[in-house]
Amino acid sequence: MSIWQTLELSPTRDEGEIRRAYARQLKKHRPDSDPAGYQQLREAFDEAKRRAQADIIVDHEDSTADILPPIQEKHEPEPLIQQGEVANGFTVGETAVPPEADLLYSEKELHKLAYQLVNTEMTGIIMMNRLSESVFKAGSLQQQQLFHRQLAAALAESPGLTEGLLERVSGLLGWGMDEYDYSHIIPYHIQEALHEQLRETEVNRAWKEMEAEEKHGTMLNRAAIRLLKSDSEKVPFWIRLIPGLLTLLAQQANRLGYYFPEIVPRLNQPVLRFLSQPRAALSWQGIFLLVFWALVFNAVIPLSGINTTVSAIAVLTVMFYLYINDAVMLGLQSRPQWVKWFLFTEFIFSLMAIQLFFGGLFFAAIVTMPPSGHGGIALVMLLAILVLSMVFWAAWPQGIPFIRRPGRVMSRIFASPWKLMEWMDFSWFSVIWALLCLAVFVLTGVALLKLFA
Repeated sequence: MSIWQTLELSPTRDEGEIRRAYARQLKKHRPDSDPAGYQQLREAFDEAKRRAQADIIVDHEDSTADILPPIQEKHEPEPLIQQGEVANGFTVGETAVPPEADLLYSEKELHKLAYQLVNTEMTGIIMMNRLSESVFKAGSLQQQQLFHRQLAAALAESPGLTEGLLERVSGLLGWGMDEYDYSHIIPYHIQEALHEQLRETEVNRAWKEMEAEEKHGTMLNRAAIRLLKSDSEKVPFWIRLIPGLLTLLAQQANRLGYYFPEIVPRLNQPVLRFLSQPRAALSWQGIFLLVFWALVFNAVIPLSGINTTVSAIAVLTVMFYLYINDAVMLGLQSRPQWVKWFLFTEFIFSLMAIQLFFGGLFFAAIVTMPPSGHGGIALVMLLAILVLSMVFWAAWPQGIPFIRRPGRVMSRIFASPWKLMEWMDFSWFSVIWALLCLAVFVLTGVALLKLFA
C-alpha cells in the first residue's frame, strides 16, 4: 500500500492537505487502539511531508509516478491559528480589521487555564466553566468560536495532556470529538497538534514507568531496564548466565518497539541488535529439565540393569534433543551447506529414535500382555498403547519442514515436564503433576531399557 493510499489522498505537495488527511485518518488509527495502523499512518505522513518539502510526489510503490515542476516559493510551517482566523481580537491576514468587541480574556489567562486543566484538573474545570460561561453570555459568535480554537491550541502546547482530560473538555464545551468530523469547531491542524501532544504524553508516561520499574521492580526487571537504558557499546557476557534475563530483555524491547516506537532510539542499540539474533543462554527451563532427567536416569539405570554403553547412549540422546541440537543449529547459521547435512543426519537419527522409543514401548506393552488377552494386566497394557498413540499424535508438529518434524517430536517429549508446568502457570499443583510425570518417565524408561539389558 502506498503512502497516498494510507492517507486516502491524491498525490500532492500541499502540506496543509497532507496534515488534514493525516488528522482524518488519525481518528481511525489511534495509537492506543491500533498501534500498528498508527505506526503505518505516521510513516506515511512523515514521508508525504518530506516529499512535499522536496517538491516531488513520486511514489515508488505505484506503477505510475508524477513529478511536479519545482516551486519557487517555500512552504512555511502552518501556525495553529490560520490566515483569516481571529487572534487576540484581530483578523490574521494582510489587512487587519478592528474587532467587534474586546476579548473577555487574555492569551496569558488562556495558557494559565490550560496549565490548570492539565496539572490540577478539577480546579481547571471550574476555571474553564466560569470563563466559557462569561464568553458565551457576553461575547459575540466570532469570539465564542475563537475561544474554542485558542483553548484547543493552548492545550496542544501543554505537556502532560491526557486523552481522558481532552474528552472531558470536549464533552463540556461541545467540541464533538467523538463525531466523524468536528473541524468546524477545531480545525484539522489543531486536532493534529492535540493528538501529537497526547502521543507525547503516552510516550513520556511509558518512559517514566520504565524509570519507576528500574528503581522499584524485581531484581531481574531492574537489570533488564538498566541494560536497555545503558550507553555501553558492548553487551556484557554475563547476561547469558542469568536465567530468564535474555527472555525478559526481548519481551521489554518488543513491547516498547510495538507500542512506543518513539522510545526505541533512546534505548541501547548494541543490546537491541544482540536481541535480534538467536543466542544461547541459561534458562529456567534448561535448568529444570537437567535436574528432572538426572533424577530419571538416577532411578532408571539401576532398575533396568543396562550396561554402561547403553546408559551413556540413552543419556546422550536426551541431552541431544534438549540442548545439543539447538546449540549446533546456532553454530552453523553462517554455514548453510553444513546445516543441510546436519538436518539430514538429524532426520535419519530421529526416525531411529522414534522407532526405538515408541516401537520399544509398544513391544514392551504387547509382550507384557497375557496370552489370553484378558485380565487387569491386559487392560492396563491396552490403555498404555492408547496413551502412547495419543502422545505421538499430540507431539507431531505442524507448520514446519517435514525434515525437522521427527526431531521436534522427540524434543517435545523430553521437554514435556516443563511444558506441563508452564501450561498450569507454575501453580502449586503443577509440582504434583511434575512428580507424577517423573514416575511415568521412570517406569517407561525401565520398561524400554530392559529390552537392551
